[in-house]
Amino acid sequence: MSGGALTRYRFHTADVFTDRIFGGNPLAVFADAEGLDTELMQQIAAEFNLSETAFVLPPRQPQHHCQLRIFTPTAER
Repeated sequence: MSGGALTRYRFHTADVFTDRIFGGNPLAVFADAEGLDTELMQQIAAEFNLSETAFVLPPRQPQHHCQLRIFTPTAER
């Protein structure tokens, strides 16, 4: 997705590596990121400014369940 049309994407936030609320590492997850390109994923991750933002995409190979791309505010992991 680039420029022009506004598309809405739902996301969730979670605290990971903890057993209590607000005690861990905050993470944003886009469970259905189909249609987002690499540049926009990086811009979203920079905007959230969390340790990581994860994007779940359809699998590239049929034996897999999904493709997962993880971005920090400055780079893809």
